[in-house]
Amino acid sequence: MKKTLFLLGLIIFIIIGCKEKDPGQGDLQIKFKHLIDNKEIIYDSMMYINAAENTYQVTEVKWFLSRVTLFKKGGDIIEIEENDGIHYIDTKIESTLLWNINQKIEAGEYDSIRFIFGFNAQDNIPNRFVNQPETSMAWPLTLGGGYHYMMLNGKFKSMDESIAAMNVHMGIGQIYEGTTYSVDSIISFVHNHFNVTLSKPFTIEKDQKKTISIVMNVENWFQNPHIYNHFQWGSHIMQKQDAMLMLKENGWDVFSLNVE
Repeated sequence: MKKTLFLLGLIIFIIIGCKEKDPGQGDLQIKFKHLIDNKEIIYDSMMYINAAENTYQVTEVKWFLSRVTLFKKGGDIIEIEENDGIHYIDTKIESTLLWNINQKIEAGEYDSIRFIFGFNAQDNIPNRFVNQPETSMAWPLTLGGGYHYMMLNGKFKSMDESIAAMNVHMGIGQIYEGTTYSVDSIISFVHNHFNVTLSKPFTIEKDQKKTISIVMNVENWFQNPHIYNHFQWGSHIMQKQDAMLMLKENGWDVFSLNVE
């Protein structure tokens, strides 16, 4: 009898101990901000100068991130499962600038967040989206298909001071045979997505909502390690893999993380 009571007490103790160790769950929302020189962008204003001394303005920024993953102190990894961790951001659609993640997140201390800028080859498939505004981001099938990773649209001053379109679009690149950009001469495609890891501690508390902000520092697309010159690359780069590769390699410090 004493042995039975002892075992019963031990089981109750273990159950209570496990409950006490359960950290609970909270909610996470992500804000998206777009800055130039650490200030909010003033859109449609020809007031910015990049590292190549091109004068430019920004009309809108549209982009995707995907496969969002949270890293908890101690090594646990939390993947955002909602729509494969994909979210569309559009500076002209205010509702896209705040992502209330539809998934309970284990409470605790986190070290960092990681995401893919754009899509990996597995996720970047034609007709993935059937509604606007995401469908407007479709990348031409003849150029590789899937979707734009980003549309950074605006204008810049040409060398003769005339105003030219600035359509800095990133997606699947192409390798051409010869020196023309004819789609008939495409011999292979290049996936220009890349991983972004933002290391900054934040805490998700039980039954509370945590807000963090992913910031795109737009000027960094055009500098470090490469000086991107609009005079060289012109208004459109969807068929210019060298330009997209330059932007990809400049992307290492485009994004930062703010914690509220």
